[in-house]
Amino acid sequence: MPMLTVDHVSRRYGSRLALRDVSFTAQPHEIIALMGRNGAGKSTLMNVLTGYLAMTEGRAIIGGHDVQKEPLEARKLVGYLPEQPSLYPDLTVTEYLRYCAQLKGLPHRGVKAEIDRVIQRTALQEYARRLTSRLSKGYRQRLGMAQALLGKPALLILDEPSSGLDPLQMVQMRELVVSAAEDSTVLLSSHMLSEVTNVCTRALILDQGSLRFDGTMQTLLTSANTLSLTYSGGENVAEALRELPGVTNVQTISACENETTLEIQGAESADLRAAVSQCAAMCGALVLELTPERGGLESAFLRLLDKEVTP
Repeated sequence: MPMLTVDHVSRRYGSRLALRDVSFTAQPHEIIALMGRNGAGKSTLMNVLTGYLAMTEGRAIIGGHDVQKEPLEARKLVGYLPEQPSLYPDLTVTEYLRYCAQLKGLPHRGVKAEIDRVIQRTALQEYARRLTSRLSKGYRQRLGMAQALLGKPALLILDEPSSGLDPLQMVQMRELVVSAAEDSTVLLSSHMLSEVTNVCTRALILDQGSLRFDGTMQTLLTSANTLSLTYSGGENVAEALRELPGVTNVQTISACENETTLEIQGAESADLRAAVSQCAAMCGALVLELTPERGGLESAFLRLLDKEVTP
């Protein structure tokens, strides 16, 4: 049974559709990247799942509970880290977590042990008695993560969890996210492509409110099939390459009197090396370098969003 089911969800702001018929499921213990450009609908989707916004159409089911029909039961299963955690400046770290535990309705008898657990998980032991107003940006982010982990939620929604962290803290946050999946399904929104590559096994990509991609990270990575060709001499090489079967785009990266470099994009799984080399030679070019560049997440992400949007 899926931990999360999003079924034809749309959200309208006046005449604008921020979410357009979005559907997907998430299984227990998955770590899923939620990706997209600014304004793609990521925050709206997270706000719908946490119950902060009502959907215009569709439904969302968390752990068997309908977000709209059983909002309290659904919210009890969710841990949420917003991009800017809301903290109370006059409370200490421990006091803040105790307050959050009360809001979540955790059993009073186990609250202290649970607070100790999340403090240890987020390495906040030395700051347990410090006022939240005196925490650095990185430690405020850790505290926000700690409150999200309270109660071992079935669904953990993280919005830019590594925001404001130094390189060491970023590594520690990635390890924390991976370990959190032992108890939770994790939906992680991030602009940091290195973060999602190292942590997530599946990706959802939103664009203009529509779900453009839903698949494994490996499938997304292998969709970036790019060759870099550097050559000298020759005539009309780029034009000839564009006519090759399997080539989807050719663009000039650099060009000088004696040397030209082209980026050649091909259809997924197409091996164009031999055909490109032969084509360049037939144009009278001397091939200086031909390098396959498969697997760049940035290239795959941008290439996917550059495709024509299906109405």
